[in-house]
Amino acid sequence: MKKGALAAGAVALGTAGASTAAAQDDSDGEVIVHAEDYNPGVEFTVAASLTDSARDDLLDETGAADEFDTPDDWDAYIINYDLGGSAPSMGVIMSENADLSQGDSDTMGEDGEFRNPSLAMVEATLGASGNGGNSNGGNGGNGDTGTDGGDSGAGNESDGGMDGDGGGGGGGGN
Repeated sequence: MKKGALAAGAVALGTAGASTAAAQDDSDGEVIVHAEDYNPGVEFTVAASLTDSARDDLLDETGAADEFDTPDDWDAYIINYDLGGSAPSMGVIMSENADLSQGDSDTMGEDGEFRNPSLAMVEATLGASGNGGNSNGGNGGNGDTGTDGGDSGAGNESDGGMDGDGGGGGGGGN
């Protein structure tokens, strides 16, 4: 995974509670993802779904089994982000109520919050995106990056933008 994408995800997590981003009504459900695999607003493709046995092994091996009241109600999927490199950027998401199949594409919203910080587990809404920002740049607005919510390329981590390519997580709005 690119360090910039990880940093963008960490900044998005750090600002999620303080920003004015809101989930849109087109969400498909909540997902759980490891913090390193959380790339809000970046489209991913479902590469495969894990069998129940593989899901259980994953939960046991990572120490996450106790995080789920009824692990059998959750489905696990291998996802792939197209981050522009030659190597795949794969991760695992889990969902209790999303209807995903191999080949489906979706995004995770900028509403991610730690479900368990010690396990780096993030809970986010599928299909959600940032919608707004404040007059001081906030979460960058709908794709804006600047210090005043509108200057392209002028933002930085401290005032809501990210390296000039979208606020609060490197993606901006849709």
